[in-house]
Amino acid sequence: MPSFSRRNFLALAAAAAQAARAQTRPYEGRSLVVITAHADDFTIFAGGTIAKLIDQGYTGHLIRVTNDEKDSYDLDLGETSHRNTVEMREAARILGINDVHSLDFRNDEMDAISETEVRARLILWFRKLKPWTIFTFDPSAKYEENPDHKKTARAAEDAAWTAQGHLFLEEQFTLGLNRWAVLDRYYWARAPENQDVNKVVDISATIDRKIRAVQAHKTMMRHTAYSLKEKLAEAHLRLPLLDTINEESVNRLIEIETRETAAAVGRKHGMQYAEFFHYIPIAAENSYVMKNAVPLK
Repeated sequence: MPSFSRRNFLALAAAAAQAARAQTRPYEGRSLVVITAHADDFTIFAGGTIAKLIDQGYTGHLIRVTNDEKDSYDLDLGETSHRNTVEMREAARILGINDVHSLDFRNDEMDAISETEVRARLILWFRKLKPWTIFTFDPSAKYEENPDHKKTARAAEDAAWTAQGHLFLEEQFTLGLNRWAVLDRYYWARAPENQDVNKVVDISATIDRKIRAVQAHKTMMRHTAYSLKEKLAEAHLRLPLLDTINEESVNRLIEIETRETAAAVGRKHGMQYAEFFHYIPIAAENSYVMKNAVPLK
């Protein structure tokens, strides 16, 4: 009888642990793919939300489209690309992403690259990684000024649609890949239109990790600090924090600006810190499809 009771107790404890895990990790088994033009974009625009979803069960993957060879203050092309790649991997690790890939198109030289070529590369990765969710730039953002961002956004959106098509890139099926439908999309933007922002995510629990992830891009953030200092000088201004540019002053600037930005979004929605997105779900929440869809048996 004691051994039977012990077995019952262990079974109940295991069931309780499984139930608790299901509550804290409701998205177990899902994957997300982040498509970023440059190494730092995803941490700045969506780092808190990505970390939160990974904490809740998602497996995270990162695809960088360029090689980031030009984003440094005083390094050559090769060293710039190398350092930015190493630092991108560390930033991804901080957020919980361990699977990192790069398409390695030349930084700031994507105008000559066919959008269909970028799309084809992304379709292959979507069919391989099978994302429930993708994160990337908003292809409809009105005030986006970076051509790499715009091309990445359009190619990613197109790939999310066409990866499901049986007549798109049929040769990929000979590699053992299958059609895949991306189910929802989180689009970020530099200055989104108010009507496009339809999802706000509370990142109060992950804001510190977001800050550390942005700070991990040491080469890019140092470049940003020097560029800002030079622009201010041309306008006959100075920011005392950047009188001396070093790791401490750059990290402090990142922390201040990241917290202020996330707090400003949060205040509008009753949250301490938040990020906002143009979110595209499987179907509209109150649509016939979502009202009548039932679980598969």
